[in-house]
Amino acid sequence: MKSNFLIIIFFLILTNCGFKIVNNSINFQINEITVEGDKKINYHLKNKLSIYSNKSNENLIQINIKTNKAKTIKEKNISDQITKYEIRIDVFVDYDIIGTKTSNKFLVSKSGFYNVETRHSETLENEKDLINLLINDLAEEILDNLTTDLNDI
Repeated sequence: MKSNFLIIIFFLILTNCGFKIVNNSINFQINEITVEGDKKINYHLKNKLSIYSNKSNENLIQINIKTNKAKTIKEKNISDQITKYEIRIDVFVDYDIIGTKTSNKFLVSKSGFYNVETRHSETLENEKDLINLLINDLAEEILDNLTTDLNDI
């Protein structure tokens, strides 16, 4: 009888821990995006961020994006031929909330690797696919950081 009572008390304490789900709704409108760095990456990032802007919100933000792409050799075989490349994309984001003097900066980085194929066109296609995947991941992470930072304000 006493052990049943202790189990019930234990479950009541555990279930009432105060956990709340974070609200990740987009509560800002992007007024202007200024980009610097790799043109292709910036073009795609700018388009992806513009899509998710909430047009009916009064919180206007201005975003400055600086990208840096680095391509390095990841792996070589016995005959010293390159078999894999690694691409790392760093995005420095600086945003200002228009109408207030609030601004913040953060860095988002993603990296991945792709295989070198026998045909050069296939290798270029692998590189292009990897860059597109990294750009999608970067855009999602930038939006997540912006929403959490702006929800805190």
